[in-house]
Amino acid sequence: MTEEIEEHGVRINIKGTIQAPKKNEVMFNSEMILNRSVVICALAAYTESGHCTNDQVRCLDALGATGVAGLAWARQVPKASVVINDQLPAASQRIKENAASNNLQVEVTTEDVSVLLHQRPFDFVFLDCYGSSVPYLDAAFRNIPKHGILVVTSTDDAALYGKATDVTLRNYGGYVVKTSYAKELAARLVLASVVRAAAKCNKGIEVLCCVALKSFITVVVRVVRGPSAANKCVRKIRRIIHCCMCEDRAFYPETVYPIEQPYSLLSCLCRSKSRGKVAVELGPVWCDEIFDPCFCQDMLTHATNLHLSHKVISLLQTIVSEAGCKDYPSSDVSVDKENTLLEGHEDSTEVAEEEEEEEEDLHGQSYQSLSQSYQSLGQSYQSLEDTDIERSPKRLKVEQPVLRSPAFYFNLHRHSPKGHDLGKINKVVEQLRRAKYKASRTHFDPEAIRTNCSLDHFTTLLAEFSKAQKVTPN
Repeated sequence: MTEEIEEHGVRINIKGTIQAPKKNEVMFNSEMILNRSVVICALAAYTESGHCTNDQVRCLDALGATGVAGLAWARQVPKASVVINDQLPAASQRIKENAASNNLQVEVTTEDVSVLLHQRPFDFVFLDCYGSSVPYLDAAFRNIPKHGILVVTSTDDAALYGKATDVTLRNYGGYVVKTSYAKELAARLVLASVVRAAAKCNKGIEVLCCVALKSFITVVVRVVRGPSAANKCVRKIRRIIHCCMCEDRAFYPETVYPIEQPYSLLSCLCRSKSRGKVAVELGPVWCDEIFDPCFCQDMLTHATNLHLSHKVISLLQTIVSEAGCKDYPSSDVSVDKENTLLEGHEDSTEVAEEEEEEEEDLHGQSYQSLSQSYQSLGQSYQSLEDTDIERSPKRLKVEQPVLRSPAFYFNLHRHSPKGHDLGKINKVVEQLRRAKYKASRTHFDPEAIRTNCSLDHFTTLLAEFSKAQKVTPN
């Protein structure tokens, strides 16, 4: 008896398929329908963006299995010229049968993925990997053109979530531990490996979207060609200092010199309250943006136009909100871009004013005041040497990446004061915005908040908000 399912307007024969790949058997994972829906939205947004100069977008479903993803592209995206590949002959035969039953014209190949990627260029490449995607990344960037799109799906949870540290180090060249923000940490770890592979071909990337759910991690990147783009991206791979007690975290600065007091990068005081080492170094991982608000909004628009499920639309709505990470008062994505530019202008204005004030101070200072300042500096340095271990570390002023969407998030159950009821999470987000912080919910964790507030101040605000809830209950 033939077993068929319908997905994105395409009927697929799944008779005899299995959830995990085995020799001479075709794989079909029904749980990955959400991932395939995100990918088709990314392809639709790319075809309408105008970045592809060809009349037809050359698309490759590199690990086709039943061909459900590639056939959906051919059905839903008219500008897509689809090639579906699978090295397994049984899978290639199943793809041809499914294409014929749906009256769709696609090219089916039976090649090794790396060989095919070296032989032909594609504008849109989808690597739906069962396990690690690292073996295919070098080949993926070999022929991909400028502004081409690479979508990478990884399902090796053991390596990405710190359960198999040796495998993590071997595949991704980094170290991670189990944390409350593990999903985004895993996504940034995958992006770091993508950047290294692109840099070998003198190419850089622009991260358009990241989706990390229970069963998969998917990253969507746009290729930027040139050694300067590669160098710029490689510099954005940095280590993280992670406090094992309170889970505060911070990126290391971009420097070749060692950090003498790495604990000063954290906002917590766990080092001064405990003896011994309380932090570890994680990564290196990607430290820059992981969302493009405009591209994510286009994906949401196409998801609505394609009449995808409510679950997909709800996911993309959360991602759009997360990509903007608005402050108070809330504004749309386009206004948020203007605010970002204004913030940069204000920063430059403040720097100019500080330079003018320093110049005036230098002209106004006398020789005696300068001598006194040097003397006080010497005394301060001596006191630092005497009391370095006893006191809490001084905050180190370093240049941290300023992101539109702040890196990482805080889980409310992990960081909320004990015995306090915070109410609904949306009210906590609104409270943070009223305190002039960026805040939004995150799809990585439904019980977490993405914000640029430091952990120390975050816990203080949660306690104040909880007290206000008790005084004026809703």
